[in-house]
Amino acid sequence: MTISEGQIKGLIAVCLTLAIIPFFSLFYSLFISYKIPVFIDQSDNSLAIEVVQNNQPKGIYFVGSETSAGQLLKNVGIGQFSFQDFKLKDGMKIMINSTSGNKNVVAKISSAERLALGMPLDINQVTEDELLLITGIGQVTAKKILDLRNKLGRFRNIEQLMEIKGIKEKKLAEIRKNLYVEKSQK
Repeated sequence: MTISEGQIKGLIAVCLTLAIIPFFSLFYSLFISYKIPVFIDQSDNSLAIEVVQNNQPKGIYFVGSETSAGQLLKNVGIGQFSFQDFKLKDGMKIMINSTSGNKNVVAKISSAERLALGMPLDINQVTEDELLLITGIGQVTAKKILDLRNKLGRFRNIEQLMEIKGIKEKKLAEIRKNLYVEKSQK
């Protein structure tokens, strides 16, 4: 079998191309830097905090559990805020210079955003509309959950949902990902 001159030239071209690729990669990494924005990495131990400034969403940030509101706001470019610094809690929504009566408001991230972020909802606080956002819960089941909550006063644990006809272990396991019972503060 003989190799033609065209095949040899093609083989040389492929080898040269493969030899040049690492140089382009090195050149790219030396002269073109990409900086990851502050607080966008979601990890298991991070808190999800939404920041709204002048009724315009600044974003949802993932911060360490020891981060304070002042540190977060400074790092996202909001240097001036008129409240005492405080420790952040998962699912907070900080509204700066909002049009509500107060200049600054701290609330919770909306239920739809919480579910989109993989954060569960407190079963003792949810409304029927919020329950309907959860996969596996329809209008009938949502109404039954609210009726049981009204009867009990509040859920003490998520397993109490099994008192509802139609919720067995399998369905409870599916629902458990999106609902939790917040411990009552005494």
